[in-house]
Amino acid sequence: MIRSIEQALNFRPGELRRGVPLFAYLFLVIASYLVGRVVRDSLFLSRFQAAQLPYADIATALTAGVVVAVYIRVGRRYSLRSLLLGSLLLFASNCVVFWVLARFYPVSWLYPMIYAWDGIFGVLAPTQVWTLANHVLTTREARRIFGFLAGGGIVGGIFAGLFSKVVAKAFGTESLLLGMALFLSLCLPLVVQIWRQHQKAVQGSAEAPAEQGPRNLRESMGLVFASTYLRAIAALIWVSSFVTEVIDWQFKAVA
Repeated sequence: MIRSIEQALNFRPGELRRGVPLFAYLFLVIASYLVGRVVRDSLFLSRFQAAQLPYADIATALTAGVVVAVYIRVGRRYSLRSLLLGSLLLFASNCVVFWVLARFYPVSWLYPMIYAWDGIFGVLAPTQVWTLANHVLTTREARRIFGFLAGGGIVGGIFAGLFSKVVAKAFGTESLLLGMALFLSLCLPLVVQIWRQHQKAVQGSAEAPAEQGPRNLRESMGLVFASTYLRAIAALIWVSSFVTEVIDWQFKAVA
């Protein structure tokens, strides 16, 4: 059965077993992020007007830049496995804290904080999934598995919409934060399993030395601006994100 699925997906023997945990990891991360968008928008608009959303997005972008700079520095001091597990634990605990505050101490400053936090989460968490996939897969494996992995994000987005509708209607919007905490907690054993599979795959063979990556935000930006290809990708992402946000603002303003 498994081999038949691998043949249908054009996988080599054993690649489905390695691809499924990555698929599930991205599925849970994207589902968490989109559920978080429902929470942040609903709670923010319950206290503030839609006209204030652009200011919240600008503040989120500025805060995300600072957090990413700190993240890059921290990432130079710890292993990828420790960094991923620590980030997941931090994000999951944040969800629980936000739920307690939103449920029992609903102060106005909490909602902009949740809004900015979800934006930062949406920048870091999906990137971590692809970073792990890039670390544990060879170039040839990645060409076959990355499409399957991306499907996890698509399915996660569909699931997030259904989950948010059912849970918010039954238990309230704040309860979605506990769902996020559950999803992120389920990512922890997946990261451990993916890492163990990678260690077994390379056991007894010497790995090629890793290339020296950028050590801070300035070097990362320099790497992007030095490549025409990376500049084009960055511009495309920025334009698409800007257009999406403008459309989102318009819909919220009309609503």
